[in-house]
Amino acid sequence: MTEEPTTSGSRSVAGADGAQIRCSWMSDEFMLDYELPRPITAEQTVFVALRADRQNGSAILPYTEHQEGSTVFLPFKAHALYELRRSSAGAVDVFVRRFENLSWDDLIPAPEARGEVNGATITLRIPLIPRIRHSLSFVTYAKNFAGAMSWGSLFGCSDAATPAGQGDKYVAHYLHGVFGSAVKMPFSINSRLDHDSQKVRIYQLFVRLFGNTNGTRKPNGTINENGVGKFSDINESAIASLKQMGFTHIWLTGVLQQATGTDYSQIGAPADEPDLLKGLAGSPYAIKDYFDLCPDYAQKPAERLPEFRALLERLHSAGLKAIIDFVPNHVARCYSSDVQPDLHFGSKGQEGRGDDITKFFDPGNNFFYLTPGSDGPPLRLPTWKDGQPLSATCQLAGQNCDGFFEGERDLGRVTGNNVTSWTPQLGDWYETVKLNYGFDFSDPTQKRREYPHAGAPDKAVPDTWVKMDGVIDYWQSVGVDGFRCDMAHMIPPEFWSWEIERARSRRPDVYFMAEAYDDDPAKVPGSDPIVAGLNHGRGNVMFGLLNAGFNAVYGAPVYRALKKIYDGPGWANDIDDAVGDEFIFHNSVHYAENHDEVRLAASSQWGGHGMKVGRPVAAILYGISRGPVLLYNGQEVGEPGAGREGFGGDDARTSIFGYWSMPELVKWNNDHTYDGAGLSGEQRS
Repeated sequence: MTEEPTTSGSRSVAGADGAQIRCSWMSDEFMLDYELPRPITAEQTVFVALRADRQNGSAILPYTEHQEGSTVFLPFKAHALYELRRSSAGAVDVFVRRFENLSWDDLIPAPEARGEVNGATITLRIPLIPRIRHSLSFVTYAKNFAGAMSWGSLFGCSDAATPAGQGDKYVAHYLHGVFGSAVKMPFSINSRLDHDSQKVRIYQLFVRLFGNTNGTRKPNGTINENGVGKFSDINESAIASLKQMGFTHIWLTGVLQQATGTDYSQIGAPADEPDLLKGLAGSPYAIKDYFDLCPDYAQKPAERLPEFRALLERLHSAGLKAIIDFVPNHVARCYSSDVQPDLHFGSKGQEGRGDDITKFFDPGNNFFYLTPGSDGPPLRLPTWKDGQPLSATCQLAGQNCDGFFEGERDLGRVTGNNVTSWTPQLGDWYETVKLNYGFDFSDPTQKRREYPHAGAPDKAVPDTWVKMDGVIDYWQSVGVDGFRCDMAHMIPPEFWSWEIERARSRRPDVYFMAEAYDDDPAKVPGSDPIVAGLNHGRGNVMFGLLNAGFNAVYGAPVYRALKKIYDGPGWANDIDDAVGDEFIFHNSVHYAENHDEVRLAASSQWGGHGMKVGRPVAAILYGISRGPVLLYNGQEVGEPGAGREGFGGDDARTSIFGYWSMPELVKWNNDHTYDGAGLSGEQRS
């Protein structure tokens, strides 16, 4: 029997400060009754922020003295903000601000809406016009602007957990209705991106290291000497153990094909030039083909994609989700896609015509090209000078370096860290090339934006945007559930908003996590004046990324504040300062380790307390907010990152550049049974 769609529905919820909210709909109208313990006065305004269907919008509401007051951050992107005010005659006037053309419009009367007052209840009626036919999300609250409260004091929010008071507010929950639905409760209480459905716990699993039990650990050893982890090592036993620990997502680090010194000529992938390598295995963030996988990790390199699909199936069968790296800012200098040659960069830029290499910046180009001068071409890499090898990789026996890359003897491209020199330095990301998203990073005004943005919403979408959407689309089709986006703050937030919307149109629950740092001078600010004006005009790149739709951003400030307490000269109250804005803080992924940070158990770090420091540090960082948490493989057993391993040297980290294994995690691995039989009593407890 087929149940007919309903033509009406309603729900009542208790809000904060005694507010009662009743939302209902008929076949052609949405109605909201908002009741407070006392009638609304002329100095108070009721606000209703809503989003209909999948319209474009913003999670950051406009803020104006005497009008909207201080900033309100939403758990969804609103496309309209209705404002209901009592007139001197006692009637209710309705005004609206709409999010159109990538920015908020001015406040105007809302002729389509009707406001009514009956005692302490204010009612808003909105017709269900064609663009509001399937679903609607909303938050409502009031603000008091009486007396000196020119920026308003919020109260009576539909989210009962939102405290009353002055200042910026983050509303964590909203009401969501599906119209025409046959369900008995057409309005549900939701959190931002289903934040509350299950706390996200991410295990960062570096495939190269995780399953490798080879104990040779020769500094700068080859794959044959030191071994390498495989997709198959992440077997049912490993997955069951990770599931038992409570993890929900597995971040499979470094799975995309990177530049490497290992020869796979038998599958058409010969070793790369040593001048382009940091370590023999290669940096997992110098991507050689966005659409291919690292052949190191396959039992049969030619079957690497089927083996990866099988891993995804094992994870999904256990109820775990798989995240992979998306590295959008830069590629390896030797980038070349065999899997998707039509989406190649440079030679396929300008919509297939090829980049114009005579221009430093062109919105149709995929790269930034160096201007010829007395210092180049050719490009001179910092790996070799005056007949002497300078990079750690080139100093190894058998590495035939000369400081040049054959692909850039007649041209040069900007490095991944924005260096515009024909002679980059050893500390630069010289092995990578920066991609062009239509933002000219060399413009000191930071205003040259050749892409759709708040000031020019009709500009053409750059070629690089389209190609990168192809990358996300491809891995979504393979079965990947989410993406950890490398150095996301170096990419325009408008791209992220565009891309995340597209990815969620293909799969609504896709997870996006941003590695981002507001204190990096290379960050790209957004063009939305509302977002740019936050923090008293100082802004914060995290606002733009979360507004674009990221589930979470890196919680670096709290991590750094806590580490300074152990290493000096930090104080406990420095953590309060690091918390900052609630919207950012509660949507940050908090970590005590990751592949960029030092090991907790390293003797030179965290006050030299060794493995035992992990418990209090993790307890603070993982319990401090409602946001997701991340644990790096080896952290759970006190991996010390001791000694010199290869390119990275003795830096209290586990190498991401060479072939290596983790001695403490190998004890837990126990010949791929993952039962921890080799661990000490302290490690087990």
